[in-house]
Amino acid sequence: MRDNDYAGVANVLKLLGSRRVHIALMTAIGTTRPGVAYATWKLRSERLVRASGNPYTIVRPGWFDYNEPNQRTVVMLQGDKRQAGSPADGVIARDQIARVLIDSLHIDAANHKTLELIADHGPEQVDLAPSFAALTPDSDESLDAAGDSVDLPVTNEPETFRHDLATITAGNHRV
Repeated sequence: MRDNDYAGVANVLKLLGSRRVHIALMTAIGTTRPGVAYATWKLRSERLVRASGNPYTIVRPGWFDYNEPNQRTVVMLQGDKRQAGSPADGVIARDQIARVLIDSLHIDAANHKTLELIADHGPEQVDLAPSFAALTPDSDESLDAAGDSVDLPVTNEPETFRHDLATITAGNHRV
């Protein structure tokens, strides 16, 4: 869990150093769900991206490929309130996830946004810029996403995370 959901992100951010690139990170819906080890490591990777000083978009898709053929309207949510751990959280097709990740790299309104991604019945939007624009940006004063309820004080985090956070934020005056 730590190696798959966290270490790769931490290593890439450390290798980037002071170079600035727009990061499109995919984690999962329910990332803030307490007591779920894989979710906690995904959340930590998100926190590192937010602290890095890079422009970013963090996408938390619902369950892959459980949607019906006419379920093509992309819906972006915030606050990570869907935490059933099943397709009841929402569903989305893989090609829609890919589109949102790629579009986030060139739509200015996607910058500094974290969102849960699901699909609803209806046609897919031609332009996702209005959907990104309707989202609340993440605060520069927090490691957590806009609307999320998270109780993970940095002082209670594992040494690995605290060390990575210090390394990644060195010189960017964050945290």
